[in-house]
Amino acid sequence: MAGDIMVAVIGVGNVGATFVQGVDYYSNGKNTIGLWHQKVAGLKPSNVKVVAAFDIDPAKVGKNLSQVAVESTRKYHDIKDLKITISPGILADSSNDKIERPVKTSPDEFAKELKKSGAQVALNLISSGMDKTSLEYAKAALAARVSFVNATPAKIATNPALAKKFASSRLVLAGDDLLSQFGGTAFHKGMIDFMVERGVHIKKSYQLDVGGSAETKNTMDERIRMLKRGMKTGSIGMEAPYKFESVAGTTEYTDFLGDSRNSYYWMSSEGFLGSSIVMDLTLRTSDGANAGNVLLDVVRAATTAKKAKVSKASEVISAYGFKNPPKQFKIREAYANFVSMFSPS
Repeated sequence: MAGDIMVAVIGVGNVGATFVQGVDYYSNGKNTIGLWHQKVAGLKPSNVKVVAAFDIDPAKVGKNLSQVAVESTRKYHDIKDLKITISPGILADSSNDKIERPVKTSPDEFAKELKKSGAQVALNLISSGMDKTSLEYAKAALAARVSFVNATPAKIATNPALAKKFASSRLVLAGDDLLSQFGGTAFHKGMIDFMVERGVHIKKSYQLDVGGSAETKNTMDERIRMLKRGMKTGSIGMEAPYKFESVAGTTEYTDFLGDSRNSYYWMSSEGFLGSSIVMDLTLRTSDGANAGNVLLDVVRAATTAKKAKVSKASEVISAYGFKNPPKQFKIREAYANFVSMFSPS
């Protein structure tokens, strides 16, 4: 149908499965609670159509997406049969011991399947740490002339050469590392922004995250943990016009938490006459659901970006929805730019 957005989901894990449930749930137009923006660039959730899904897990490949979407994460909603079979994905990294006997395909075959599906936007929702694989997915999407959204910490949108190729093809390249709607980093950035606005001088701040998802487990790898810590810390630090001591990152995996995430914050600051202001609090959220609204906004924006300058649109979308975009903006400014370009309501 005219105006519909064809989306391919790469990685049907916690976030991918929740996204599929959410698109179906909000498409009837009656369910609005929890939906951040009913329209983005004039497009409703009912305009979003998932047309393809890819994975390398043998327990998922070849199965019906509708079935896997309610088995791979918390079941929020019974979805109708999408009549989509999950296809093999790409695996370019040297090892992936999280999955035994992965089912994979070549980048060329993936590009053919992606093009055949009619997808306009591909969502890269695979595990952190698979940087080579994310790059191959991005290149394949470019070959298929499909816009690419990178939710992983891999440096894809921040790759200048790759970004130039996508822009030349009038395709959106957005990322990197998804900034959830009300997750640990978004909340932290918002609090720093608010404290600075109220004249409070921040001295020290930390954020410690504990979760039970497969993504959190992957983040326990020291290389990935330090990479994500650097991204989170840098994103938070820019909210103040001066430097202050800050650390933010995932510290522990606890399997029984499942999709839940506990974020612990401590902020030390000074007010009038150097009086002490200390904040010590806990935020509990669900990873998959926390990503849904942002992804829904991003895919709707990405398909309308051709009406504007693509490189500028990619910059605005990336700053709005990701922790490590090509160009960083403060959280309030990033949102204002997104509103100005895509008029969410």
